[in-house]
Amino acid sequence: MFDISFYKKSYSVKKNITSGKLSANDVSQIEKELEFLRNKTPTIFNIETTNYCNMKCVFCARTIYMKRKNIWIDDKLFENLLDKVSVHKTENLKDFWNWLENDAKFKPNEVSENGFYFSVVSRCLILHGYGEPFLDKYLIKRLEACKKRNIPTYFSCTPATMTVEKAVKAMEAGLTVLKFSLDAMDDDEIKTIRGKKANYNESIKKIHELIEIKKQRGFKTILVPCMIAIDNDTKSKKKHDQFLNFWKGKDVFAYIKSQDNRWLFEQNKDMQNNSHYAQQYCEFPWTSATVMAEGNVVPCTQISNDEIVLGNVKEKSINDIWNGDEYQKLRHMHITGKFPKGHKCIEKCDQVKLFEYLKKKN
Repeated sequence: MFDISFYKKSYSVKKNITSGKLSANDVSQIEKELEFLRNKTPTIFNIETTNYCNMKCVFCARTIYMKRKNIWIDDKLFENLLDKVSVHKTENLKDFWNWLENDAKFKPNEVSENGFYFSVVSRCLILHGYGEPFLDKYLIKRLEACKKRNIPTYFSCTPATMTVEKAVKAMEAGLTVLKFSLDAMDDDEIKTIRGKKANYNESIKKIHELIEIKKQRGFKTILVPCMIAIDNDTKSKKKHDQFLNFWKGKDVFAYIKSQDNRWLFEQNKDMQNNSHYAQQYCEFPWTSATVMAEGNVVPCTQISNDEIVLGNVKEKSINDIWNGDEYQKLRHMHITGKFPKGHKCIEKCDQVKLFEYLKKKN
């Protein structure tokens, strides 16, 4: 989840930045305004419960860059983090969604990439990172711990790693949203994209079983088949339409997702990003924090190999880290553009940074 209050309160500042009304001459003013609006209690975007993974996805940084040791997050650490999670109140979410539709011109209830982000990601604690959640041997216990605290949960999986039995246990444990990564319409292509352990036909069979079980047992878990847009050519667009038509009429939230970062496709200038991110700058330094399985706090979900570590919750509280010097330095860099050479945010991320909207005025 992310700080919906900051997103709403800072929107006028964002519009002034992205429209060019504010320039590099206004850096000090912008920094003060965003700091004033920033919640001093962090919102936890996601907790990486494990980084074990048996896939070799071509668009995932883990496949190429990750050198971290495979682990599961410590049970006590996980529970302590859950105690720091502040769930959005229903009335606040409704107010946010109404504002999004009326003022920000986004449709939070639309079945789309942005609809998923604003209706699901805004309110759910994400329980995946650079691992497959169903490979977490403590997954069900973790979901039960979240349910006990009334924390809505969501994670994405490659259905080849999932058994129907464990997925049902996850739904019984209160999982709010279960997303399935399906990036092909046949077995050969999905193995090319996600590795030889991926299996298209078996995955589809499992999802259909879960749809039926959900209906029979009255589970509230939202099932989300999702295809990542790897290319934007005519063949790919046809495949996207085929995917959406395949799931039409079924009790699912099926959508096409833009790549978060095009690790292997950075030179493809024809790729389109339909996410709301493409219309603004990265806000992660102000809206949320991510906690990795080792306890490292990082600014977002794109840190696969500890490239940016802002603290560790085994050594400091997440509140102290969120309000500490390292986080403040990162926020300053995003506003001024004064990143050190080789910094991940500027050299290995294709999201626009705030400073890129600011131009010097004579």
